[in-house]
Amino acid sequence: MPGKDVETFANRQVQGEVYMAVDIMNTQKIQQAFQFDLEEYEVQPIYIVIDNRSKQSYQFKKSGIDKQIYSAKDVAEKVQYSTTGRAATYGTLAAAGLVIWPLLFFAIPAVVDGVGSSGANQRIRDAYAYKEIEDGRVLPNGLLTGVVYVPRMKDGEGINFRLTDVESGEILRFRFQK
Repeated sequence: MPGKDVETFANRQVQGEVYMAVDIMNTQKIQQAFQFDLEEYEVQPIYIVIDNRSKQSYQFKKSGIDKQIYSAKDVAEKVQYSTTGRAATYGTLAAAGLVIWPLLFFAIPAVVDGVGSSGANQRIRDAYAYKEIEDGRVLPNGLLTGVVYVPRMKDGEGINFRLTDVESGEILRFRFQK
């Protein structure tokens, strides 16, 4: 994942003492961070860094983004390994193995493969959830980072973010373009 220092991002903005930077990830970075080409599944991960150098607390909510948001779970389900077809095939093979005993030797690796796919899918779900940005407060001198998953973006397309001052209700608006 990209770093946490807003100064290192080309796509960054500042309002008062609140800095926001984004990396609308390209295909290479997506493949590196997620092991799948999420753009192929019409998903655009955007890495966000919010660096609050002010004395106020700000609230960040994904619902304050002007695009549809996919949950990490939804994105993981798009790319995970299918175990349904394997289970059906392996179940038939195992049942046949009870009648024709040599087929039973093929059923054992099949069960191991099915269990392995299930474990891989859980690791994908966990990894995507870990990278996802959480709704929350950015305290004074605080930092909030993570990924938001939106529909695939075209070159030149924009995305808007809002932060709300917890005490005054003032809204800071940030706009970035791919």
